[in-house]
Amino acid sequence: MANISLTTACNRDCVYCFAGAQRRSGVSQMSIETFEKALDFLERSGIDEARLLGGEPTLHPEFPRFAEMALERGLRVRVFSNGLMPEPALRWLESHDAAVLMNTTAGDRRQARTLGRLGNRVTLGFNIYTPAFDPAFLLDLIREHGLAPNIRFGLAHPAADGSNRFLHPVHYQIVGTRLARFHEEARAAGVESTFDCGFVPCMFPPGFLDALGPAAADIGTRCSPILDILPDGQVVSCYPLATLAREPLLEDETAAALRSRFSGRFSGYRRLGVFRECAACEVRESGRCNGGCLAASMQRLRPAVAAVSKVEPAAPARRWVVPYVDQPPAFWERLEHEFGRHIREVYFPLPGDVVGSGRPPQPAAQLESFLKRSRLARAVLVNPITLPRPVEEIAPAIIEALKRLIGERGVSSATVSNLLLAARIREALPALPLAASILMDITRPNQALMLEGICDTLVPASSIMRDLPALQALRAAFKGRIRLIVNEACLPGCPYRVQHFHEMCAGFARPESLCGELLEREPWMRLTGAWVLPQHLHLLDGVSDEWKLAGRATLQDAPTYRKVLGAYIHRRPLAPHEIGGGPASPLAPLEIDEAFYARTLRCGRRCHECNLCREYYNETRV
Repeated sequence: MANISLTTACNRDCVYCFAGAQRRSGVSQMSIETFEKALDFLERSGIDEARLLGGEPTLHPEFPRFAEMALERGLRVRVFSNGLMPEPALRWLESHDAAVLMNTTAGDRRQARTLGRLGNRVTLGFNIYTPAFDPAFLLDLIREHGLAPNIRFGLAHPAADGSNRFLHPVHYQIVGTRLARFHEEARAAGVESTFDCGFVPCMFPPGFLDALGPAAADIGTRCSPILDILPDGQVVSCYPLATLAREPLLEDETAAALRSRFSGRFSGYRRLGVFRECAACEVRESGRCNGGCLAASMQRLRPAVAAVSKVEPAAPARRWVVPYVDQPPAFWERLEHEFGRHIREVYFPLPGDVVGSGRPPQPAAQLESFLKRSRLARAVLVNPITLPRPVEEIAPAIIEALKRLIGERGVSSATVSNLLLAARIREALPALPLAASILMDITRPNQALMLEGICDTLVPASSIMRDLPALQALRAAFKGRIRLIVNEACLPGCPYRVQHFHEMCAGFARPESLCGELLEREPWMRLTGAWVLPQHLHLLDGVSDEWKLAGRATLQDAPTYRKVLGAYIHRRPLAPHEIGGGPASPLAPLEIDEAFYARTLRCGRRCHECNLCREYYNETRV
């Protein structure tokens, strides 16, 4: 394989373009003499396909002539295009046997002319540069224009000079999970998926590669010198590494010799891998993965992203989001040793006084040592019940604080309670995964749709935590990940909730539970809270991608924290009073039968005409 870049000219300006360094140096066009040398090189190297790239290759004034020259030599012609073609190039492609790979984006109707005229000669390509993406529109384009039933997915890789927006490896698993879901939908529509270089096996859910079939063979092993021949006749290993090394296209040169020299030049970096854990990966050791994109691996050496690269990627088993509690480094080292492969991230409030976190301030004497020393991924809370100032006033300070935490402390995600604030963060930090806080109070599918393109994860409101049909409706509506808090005990639809959260995070003296008087009158209501016991998690497996453990205040004791987390991870039975659920949960020992709990998941919260919880509470506590 080798690519011939006919021109640096392009009529689009994609933020993720890794050929930007070539474009910034000025527009250059390949001469006919250089193109003939490139064709000689392909033939000499035993390559039977002329892959024409840019910029936008059809903008070269001699594009039809160049493509004709390749066909005359018996080479297959494949054009990599953005679809915005001049009429002469489009007419040539209509009348000749050439394939077109067309990169596309949602909502761009400018490509309709090209798609309609070329039809099944076109294979769609889609480059992923943010974890917040939705490829469903690709199926609509294939049906509408009769395109080839295949989609080629690519990852936006970093340019070596750091000048473009790219998909950071900490987001690979989110992307892999979304692609796995989409693949099922696409295959049902008769459309297959293929994957360009840089994808790695560990980013996909278990079983996906087996289901994918032959297309899975190259995943993890495709990072090698591609060879891009530039308009001036120089050759680079690939565009992301173009600023690091170049070779002249000599008359007796072959692709094999060039690849060997480029591989030798970059061999010292190959052992890095995109993740720190690549060094001890059995899949990589066996040769089934080479560690992912070399340009992405090199980003681990750049000071600007060095702290971010310390965050380990979330493995398929890492489904637990757990609270920071103020314990010394030895506690976190033990927690990582015991439960590290299950923990997705540890969350803590945004430091400083920019904005609250929805809870009273907690001890943080050990936070700095945790951020410096712990290898566990970390997330930050930006979720007061209300913001102290308008979003447009407070957002810049929050975004600057997040930038510091990402760069200096390796923060890899944020939880936000205000949707407009989340949108501003997404605009400024598009690669930062965002979770819609439980305080956003999302209960219905139409609300879930409002999060699209902004939030990657949804934490449903506590009022529907024990409403399985409502959770299933959200699961169907939301394209991202669903995260359920397991041990918050708030009553469903509690009328005191907003005031309680306001008092907790507004600097007042820590309030007593505002629902205390109600629960004294109606103690059975403690059974209706938003908690789920470890032994009953399986009842909610179908609606949850991740689980969150609350308890920054209630789980401060180290042995209790480990006991509760271990019980939830391994699904060992606990009683409600043992889970750290707060004053609204049952405070005395009480056995919760699975049959009873399962019934409460489908009861519709019609407590005014049902005595199930009243009777169960009275019978069980005796």
